[in-house]
Amino acid sequence: MREITIRSLSGLLYVAIIVSSALFSNLALIVVLFIFSALALFEFQRLLHYKSPVPFLFFGLLAYQLYIEKALETLHFSLLTLCVLVNILLAIMLIKKKNFVFNPYQKSGLTLFYLISSGYFILATTGFETHWMNGITLYMYFLIWINNSFAYLSGKKWGKTPLFPKVSPKKTWEGFWGGALACILLSVVLYRFNQDFELWVYLILAVIIIIAATIGDLIQSKFKREAKVKDSGSLIPGHGGFYDRMDSVLYTAPFVNLFLILVHYVS
Repeated sequence: MREITIRSLSGLLYVAIIVSSALFSNLALIVVLFIFSALALFEFQRLLHYKSPVPFLFFGLLAYQLYIEKALETLHFSLLTLCVLVNILLAIMLIKKKNFVFNPYQKSGLTLFYLISSGYFILATTGFETHWMNGITLYMYFLIWINNSFAYLSGKKWGKTPLFPKVSPKKTWEGFWGGALACILLSVVLYRFNQDFELWVYLILAVIIIIAATIGDLIQSKFKREAKVKDSGSLIPGHGGFYDRMDSVLYTAPFVNLFLILVHYVS
């Protein structure tokens, strides 16, 4: 009971910090998301046994260029392309049950095009204009939180069929579908209150988030399993580290950016 209370309180604090900063100002949200992503980067490097200050400097430069709106479109789209490709490659390795074993050069590439680039595209969601300040960022986070929460609750109540037993034994297909249903229902509710896009855009975004959030969580679980650790860190009581808390949004953000760019292009 005490563990559940601690987990709930720390989770609510995490949510409150993101939501309050998003409603306060764009800069406040970017600073909060940058700090959280940098902490996740630190934990990720520790999992890979790869230590270098260069990724932090590069991430800081990317964040600064994004905020002052000086980031070159070529750099932005090149990073997005490489990030999406690397994320897809990780998903293929996960499905084919291949070990995540990397040499030093591959660790550098993975740190850059998976963790840092994904963190950058979390920040980039703040650049999409909506009626709500930072609306897309909040929409993405809300759907991920709902999906993960209801997947956990549904799996605990009805879960019988393992999703990826060798990677995450507690995840079930029943939990997956429970989270998916809640996520789609919330997307419809949010559409009723904020019609920045057509309903089909909200629904496709929900599907993208359902799939990507689940894969992102499984990929992080595989990294931890191969590193033989339970959590990536201990900075968030009851949740582990920031990489534990951000695995879904890190994997999801590049795909959300790509889809919304395509929607803007065709419209």
